[in-house]
Amino acid sequence: MNEPTRAPALSVVVPVFNEEENMSILQEELRAALAGHDHEIVFVDDGSTDRTAERIESAPNVRVVRFAKNAGQSAAMYAGLQSAKGAIAVLIDGDLQNDPADIARLLAEIDRGADLVCGYREKRQDTWVKRATSRIANFVRSRFVKDYVRDTGCTLKALRQAVQRDAPVYPGAHQRRGVSCRRSSGPSSAAPFRPEQIWSG
Repeated sequence: MNEPTRAPALSVVVPVFNEEENMSILQEELRAALAGHDHEIVFVDDGSTDRTAERIESAPNVRVVRFAKNAGQSAAMYAGLQSAKGAIAVLIDGDLQNDPADIARLLAEIDRGADLVCGYREKRQDTWVKRATSRIANFVRSRFVKDYVRDTGCTLKALRQAVQRDAPVYPGAHQRRGVSCRRSSGPSSAAPFRPEQIWSG
């Protein structure tokens, strides 16, 4: 794909794996949501075995990072964030579980001074057992780590690149991004760590 000639203000990182059926809708929704923003979109193809990469439409502000084999969502997000050129990065799922229209709400919180904004799923399509387990895990994590992130499993996030630059990568790291950013933020951060939360369907 074409490389942008300068650094945009915003980078949207989209990990995808075998999402060829969703790519057309996803890209249309991203274009609508990002209209008027100085942005780039970084798709990370996590070793797809279908035609996902071929379905990504070429544009001057669209780039694709391709893995030779499936490495997992955390690795895909890390690669995308490392490749991103914008001062602000947005993470969003490529499976249409996140609504690109919510990106504006994340950016509004960043403009208010937040370093990290975490979306959460209000209407989760999970079994009651999984929801209960998740709530217990989130309660324990928030009590001891004090990041107060409501739904660590929701990919939808916005963050300042300076905050996440040194965040570690390991399996499941994307679900602990609030913790990682909190631990890696310091004097070089633009502002003290203040996570905010928004809704995402």
